[in-house]
Amino acid sequence: MRRQQHSFVSLKSTLITPYVTLILMLTLVIGLISYWAGSRMVATLSERLSLEMVERIGQAVDRHMFGSSAVLEAAFPKGMTAPKDITPIIDQMRTRFWTATTLHTDPNDYVYYGNTLGQSYGLKRLENNKAEVRIKLDPRKPREYFSFSGINGQQSYVKTEDAVFDPRIRPWFTSGQQREQQNHTWTAVYVDFATSDLVVTRARKVLSDSGQLSGVVATDVSLIKLNQFIADLKVSENGLAFLVESSGELLASSNTINVRQLPSGMMQRVTVSDAGEPMIKLAYDHIVPLLKKESSKNTGSLTLSTENETLDMAYKHIIDTAGLDWTAIIIVPRSDILAGVTKQVFMVGLLGVIAVLIAIGLGFRILNRVASDVSSLSRAVMDADHSEDTLPATLSRKDEIGVLARSFMDMRKGLFTDQLTNVANRAALERHLTNLTAPAKQGETKVPFTLLFIDLDNFKPLNDLFGHDNGDLALIEVAQRFKTLLGPDDLLARYGGDEFVAVLREQNHRTHIDKIKQRFNDVLLAPLNTLHDIPPGENVYITASIGDSKFPAHGQDIESLLRRADKVMYQYKKVNKNRY
Repeated sequence: MRRQQHSFVSLKSTLITPYVTLILMLTLVIGLISYWAGSRMVATLSERLSLEMVERIGQAVDRHMFGSSAVLEAAFPKGMTAPKDITPIIDQMRTRFWTATTLHTDPNDYVYYGNTLGQSYGLKRLENNKAEVRIKLDPRKPREYFSFSGINGQQSYVKTEDAVFDPRIRPWFTSGQQREQQNHTWTAVYVDFATSDLVVTRARKVLSDSGQLSGVVATDVSLIKLNQFIADLKVSENGLAFLVESSGELLASSNTINVRQLPSGMMQRVTVSDAGEPMIKLAYDHIVPLLKKESSKNTGSLTLSTENETLDMAYKHIIDTAGLDWTAIIIVPRSDILAGVTKQVFMVGLLGVIAVLIAIGLGFRILNRVASDVSSLSRAVMDADHSEDTLPATLSRKDEIGVLARSFMDMRKGLFTDQLTNVANRAALERHLTNLTAPAKQGETKVPFTLLFIDLDNFKPLNDLFGHDNGDLALIEVAQRFKTLLGPDDLLARYGGDEFVAVLREQNHRTHIDKIKQRFNDVLLAPLNTLHDIPPGENVYITASIGDSKFPAHGQDIESLLRRADKVMYQYKKVNKNRY
């Protein structure tokens, strides 16, 4: 009996030992596969989030810089000529320059003009309703300063400069006069001696009646807000973000300065070589030369391996027609992303050694949960239109993945929603149109759609008469009225200021389009009912001018469709406001 029992135990041990060995080997293999799969998924997620972050920087640059174009056009609209001597048009310039500095006071609070005679006129907004003009009518004399309140306020003398200011030798003047036709141009970025902040100037030439150069109009753009924005970005524990010119001079950085003071007291710009951060120099040396190739994309990502670290990078090349040539770069060490995953995998392995069967059950449970949530996160990153539906379990997690998921959703909402009206913003519109106009897959056909460009009439008078708070309320109410006209596949976006864009699927018949545009005007017939402190018995109305374009009849890319709809809208607006 004992011999039989011993034989049974021995046989059992013989069977169990290989089985336990196999289980241990499988546990090790599963652990390695889990680590590899988790690393790949998290790396993909890191890449997507880094690309979203550089897009966010690009949008911040666009929001900060684009207003300067409107400022110049308000001060001296294209086609408006200037006499050789500005003395007869001083009052007209004051009115236009006041209006120009009202558009984007932060950062465009100063607009100025110099001519070939050496005369100059500038207007700087000091407060909401106060301004200072700087005038020089006699080229041989210094500028005089006057202050006033309100667009028609009486000017009071302030001071006269000691030195004679000659606009013709200023960089903004020489840059503007050298530009072909009347195109805008950016000067080189420079250090403001008064504030020690980086500043860049946008300029454009102004012609005389005979078509010759009469002068140059310009406005300054301080980059301090961009520097603060990038400095506040939360990349990762050891990651960083920076904005750099193609020359290698830093514009902004999340962990280094962009201007330093020399022993002489002079301020000097910081370059990628002397920033004291090896990752910045490494990223610049690999990415900026890549952007100079004709086949390169404006936005992309790459991975670099050094002796001590693997770095994931994302970049965006920011350029415009005025000559802007900047690059936004995000750098994330791979170890920052994988730290939590590595810890979890080792914990699973340790539990497997202690108790094989428990470790397998617990390991598979943890693995399935992590893999499922990371997969849903990855799918959400790739599919922006359904991300909220794919993340409910992930959002409820309390660990790093849950934090990452909630941060991702907050980022997406901030990136693609207009904070005032709660409709889609310009970035969401561009993303939506990119999907609609992308080449069709084999066997599929692109669905036609109509784009409406809607510009509110007389919004600025409403804003000036009833206040900016009521202006915001008017925009919110108008957006909500427009939303009631949309179908489930349509999109409404605030394009900027008082401009909206509606994308309507399969609205391809002219008569149908006219009816749709009539409906958009009809919802504005009723007076606005959300404004505050309106005099009793007074109703406030707002109307709109609407232009349209059809895909693919009027264009097969975003720029062509928007340009056509904008052109049609302005043609109607010139004839009569509230036209479509």
